[in-house]
Amino acid sequence: MKFWNARRIQRTKEKKEQREERAWQQHLLQEFRKRTYTAGDARKNARLMLEALGSPLHRRMLARLRAGGAMSVSHLAEPFNIMLPDAMRHVHILERAGLIATEKRGRIRFCVYNPEAPRELSAWLTTHKPFDLDLDLD
Repeated sequence: MKFWNARRIQRTKEKKEQREERAWQQHLLQEFRKRTYTAGDARKNARLMLEALGSPLHRRMLARLRAGGAMSVSHLAEPFNIMLPDAMRHVHILERAGLIATEKRGRIRFCVYNPEAPRELSAWLTTHKPFDLDLDLD
């Protein structure tokens, strides 16, 4: 027969807290996956890319990367007169959408344009016709 002493109560409480923490971590991971590019999930990727391309600054950053090749975040943000933390925020949005890839070398983060992402978006748009409205105008 088990007795409820202080030590057993503490262990039970700790186990419950650990289960809740694991459940919370799983929830956070699922939410993160919803907001990041996933190869093969064209619908989600198209939504992420369209959200990212909705900003004129993001489109200009992509054009600069496509024309100039790989460059550091500070070099990428130079002509836009934005501070480095703001540039990093925009770069993270583009990276989560799969439009660019980043790599950190020492203290410098380099950005590289991903040419496959616009192709995937274009393919999805042509096959799904998201702007066709089925309206009866009678």
